[in-house]
Amino acid sequence: MTATADGSETAEPAPPDLPGPLDPTRTTPPGTDLPETHRAGTALPVDLPAVAERRVPRLLDLVAAGGLYAGLLLGLVTLVDPDLLARAEAEPRTFLLVQALDDGILTGIALLFGLWRFPGSWEALGFRAVRRRWWVIGAASGVGAAALAWAVTAALDLGGWPPPGHPVDTILERVRTPGDLLMVLLAVTVPVAIGEEVFFRGYAYRLLRGRFGVYAGIGATAFLFALVHGLEPNAWGPILPVGLVFGVLVERSGSLAPAIVGHAAVNALAVLVG
Repeated sequence: MTATADGSETAEPAPPDLPGPLDPTRTTPPGTDLPETHRAGTALPVDLPAVAERRVPRLLDLVAAGGLYAGLLLGLVTLVDPDLLARAEAEPRTFLLVQALDDGILTGIALLFGLWRFPGSWEALGFRAVRRRWWVIGAASGVGAAALAWAVTAALDLGGWPPPGHPVDTILERVRTPGDLLMVLLAVTVPVAIGEEVFFRGYAYRLLRGRFGVYAGIGATAFLFALVHGLEPNAWGPILPVGLVFGVLVERSGSLAPAIVGHAAVNALAVLVG
């Protein structure tokens, strides 16, 4: 209650009803639609700029982004010396170079569509600072996601769906020195983790989330992420829970950083443990 000039009392306005991090009705990243006073206690900075204009999430944009990536990749494979691609399966240094180029293209397309079309800002794409605990949560979630992937792989194997071969398996057979192994680890934990997370959890998830809501957005993004690893159930099945974990990480933290750390942990474990 507050007193007025004439001595009467009026009720103070109630604080706004703030949606939770996983509120399915929310269409903006956690924290971006909150007043500064309500963002001060979060793990996110309070001085980030708001999106200047409202953007509309269009599924056609996502299809166009995927088509552009596929077209550029096909063109690259056509123009590049076949010997270079063959060496990428035998030489760790070349493997690192090709992965950096591949995922650099993927990152560039995600940023092009994400900044030009939807959601329209770096912050909304997930380029936001988080407290250090989220880095630890991201790494621990990566270990848990890897365990889920192994469990699904084992279940599919028992059901008559043995795990398919992976391109990384070929290069690992050629590893001879600790330096070779380090280059393979660097390739799968830096360009791959960053590129795939920026595209799937940064651009694709934000678009699908804005279109269908949080839960459907997480599920649809995870399914798309799984399908690009292979169309057979034994290829995409183990990846599906990994994508779900990364989607929840991004939604709860409001940042791509924990998912990138988790993705790096999953890939590192796949190389070191199998």
